[in-house]
Amino acid sequence: MSSRFARTGYLGFLRQTQSITEDGELHDAVFVVGALEETLMLRGMRYHPVDIESTVSRCHKYLGDWLFLFFSAVFTWSHLIVVVAECTGAENDALDLVPAVTSSVLEEHYLIVGVVVIVDPNTIPLNSRGEKQRHLLRENFLHDQLDPIYVAYNM
Repeated sequence: MSSRFARTGYLGFLRQTQSITEDGELHDAVFVVGALEETLMLRGMRYHPVDIESTVSRCHKYLGDWLFLFFSAVFTWSHLIVVVAECTGAENDALDLVPAVTSSVLEEHYLIVGVVVIVDPNTIPLNSRGEKQRHLLRENFLHDQLDPIYVAYNM
């Protein structure tokens, strides 16, 4: 394989894998992990928000009949992980989502969530391709423009 690379802004790795075709030979494959600009650097390690968001979305789809987790986004603020979760339900019931989020992220990624913000659906900004705009969400959080249902600080 050639040693030429292109700077795309995405992180990835090469790995030899068996071909699906009938030749059965090993071929180099490129696996794209995520965008470099969206990675979180915490304690000298690089984390991808998508991995943490996936953990949050699996932590508790349903908490009774009153709460459904739609969408979540993760970013850092002053070296703290902030999880913003969109969900429906009563305001006082959103409180039950906080321990599920913090414990699942701790168990799977060994990270402590500093802030959990519960917001109404369609609060997390998306671009025209439907991708989360984490930088805009972070700015909205920092400028107190999210209108949260509940905010839990774990500092």
